[in-house]
Amino acid sequence: MKNYFLLGMPGSGKTTIANFIAQNTNLNKIDLDKEIEKNYNLSILNIFKNKDESYFRNIESFMLNKIIKEKSNFILSTGGGTPCFNDNFKIISKNGISIFIDPPKSLLVERIKNSTNRPLFQNKKNIKKKVNELYELRKTIYKKSNYIISSNLKKETLSIIKLES
Repeated sequence: MKNYFLLGMPGSGKTTIANFIAQNTNLNKIDLDKEIEKNYNLSILNIFKNKDESYFRNIESFMLNKIIKEKSNFILSTGGGTPCFNDNFKIISKNGISIFIDPPKSLLVERIKNSTNRPLFQNKKNIKKKVNELYELRKTIYKKSNYIISSNLKKETLSIIKLES
């Protein structure tokens, strides 16, 4: 078995897809944000509030490396920005298969509107604009992934994993 990394925007469904994959394969599910919260005993939201994004990105990179060193045979749900900072995309590429989950932006906006725990979207004004700006900043890195999925997200991801296994 291999390691798989789900990449994509906030609200793209990475965690939900990772849960589905873990239920339908022998892969261990890991959620990078949950691992950070567990290890630092703080919510991601509080890390952003009490420190800053730069501090968060450093511990995010540290935890990504820690997981890769200590675990194997996993499906890892990354944070939306994970691959875009601190050479994380190179680290991901060297250590497994990357899958970019790319649903319609309108779906991202709807999911983010209904969420309270997304640090980059605490200001509920102009969510659509913020989603578009972030997507434009990040898409070049996301699109370097081994696979890009934009429909039938769960089933297509499972098909890729079965193909790669």
